[in-house]
Amino acid sequence: MVGPRRAAGLGPATPLVIVGRYPGAVTIAREALVDAGMSRWPDYRWAEGRLHHGAFHLVLTAPDGPSLRATLGRRGRERSRREASALVTLDASRLPLTIPQVLDGPHWAEPARTWITCLTTVPGSPAADLTECSAQRVSAYADILTSLREASSGCGTLPPVRAWCGGDGWAEIVHRDLSPRLEPYGRRVAAERVEAVLEAESHVEPTLCHGDFGPHNILWSEGRAVSVIDLDHACLGDPAIDIAPLISFHGVSRLAPLSSADTTRRAMLHRATLPLQVAASAHLAGLGQLRDHALANFTRRVADGTLFDPTGETPEGHDAP
Repeated sequence: MVGPRRAAGLGPATPLVIVGRYPGAVTIAREALVDAGMSRWPDYRWAEGRLHHGAFHLVLTAPDGPSLRATLGRRGRERSRREASALVTLDASRLPLTIPQVLDGPHWAEPARTWITCLTTVPGSPAADLTECSAQRVSAYADILTSLREASSGCGTLPPVRAWCGGDGWAEIVHRDLSPRLEPYGRRVAAERVEAVLEAESHVEPTLCHGDFGPHNILWSEGRAVSVIDLDHACLGDPAIDIAPLISFHGVSRLAPLSSADTTRRAMLHRATLPLQVAASAHLAGLGQLRDHALANFTRRVADGTLFDPTGETPEGHDAP
């Protein structure tokens, strides 16, 4: 009998980058992760687990057990080690927040041909409506952001800002590898936006940042925010970094209670470059479809005048493209 990997035309060495690109690919990936989990941590019921598919990871959560996190694409060893190291550092800083803890790994998993890490499963569930911007939700955002800022001085060594998408080399990746894939006008706008955000953040006292702070990474229970997840991009950087993703969900006008006018202005500059950050990370990981999707998103926002804010607002001194 031909196994599912070969039935889809996939050899045993095919990495998990194939997820979503072939019929049955998610099933294949799930079976590979179950095999990997059973091989290294056989005490958990991985076969009954729930699979979550993110842009750069797959997560398999065992019933009443931990979660297995698998890295998609190239450079998995470097990326998974960086992400695990950040979690260990944050755990040691004793944040007053519930975050995943590293139980074991990362390890190379031959069945899945990728790097996997075993993490604690934190309580809570994502909000049903990620775009809702109630006073309760904004208050929860403020509390979490305050906790991060207050932990800045006691936090250990974290990866550099934007390590996930090239770090100090991000601007060069945009210029060398991404801009040629844009139309001439888009290239000019990309260069302007990258230069503007690098200049704006260069004068700011760094604080502890989540790095991808949004309602999709906050878990709730009985109306309370109980856990924060996906701290892969955690760094010491401009606090505006954590306002930028919120703008995409809620619009800048509804987030005024969270930051000063100057921080909000910088957050809009950061938000303008988020598709270029995703595209750079995907390019480095060999995830071409995700890279092209992110670049198309950037191009669409430029054309729609929504690069800084989904409603079209612009920061002082920066007109819409």
